[in-house]
Amino acid sequence: MPVAVCFMVGALFIVAGLVHFLKRLQTGAMKEVLREYPPHAHVIISPMANMFGLKPPGVKQIRGNGVLVLTSSLLYFRMLIPAKKLLIPVSSITGVETPKSFAGKTKGVKLLKVDFRKADGKTESAAWLVDRLEEWVAELHKLIDS
Repeated sequence: MPVAVCFMVGALFIVAGLVHFLKRLQTGAMKEVLREYPPHAHVIISPMANMFGLKPPGVKQIRGNGVLVLTSSLLYFRMLIPAKKLLIPVSSITGVETPKSFAGKTKGVKLLKVDFRKADGKTESAAWLVDRLEEWVAELHKLIDS
């Protein structure tokens, strides 16, 4: 019995440490995003978006949690671990969808999927699990259609 209690207490400390670590990373990422894109420049922001990756297959995958922000000219994702950035000019976005899976991954809910054209003319897609999905879709359509 005492071994089980020690194990559970140890596991709780580990989980608490990880939560604290992730909150610090998220706070740092938000500060960075707010420095680069102050609140008056945001159309919409998700402080904890979950990126499902990039398509087509063969593209170096970026998967993980981070800050997703939409400005009038840019869709910007700042991943927490590793500290990577994905910048998609709004002018290069060719489509917005809400599938339930992307790149072979699913969480059983709709995702925000964005198709875009890279500088070399090739098409890629990225998808995120975001809060306020309908608002994201509406705001992206407003910018794309204008």
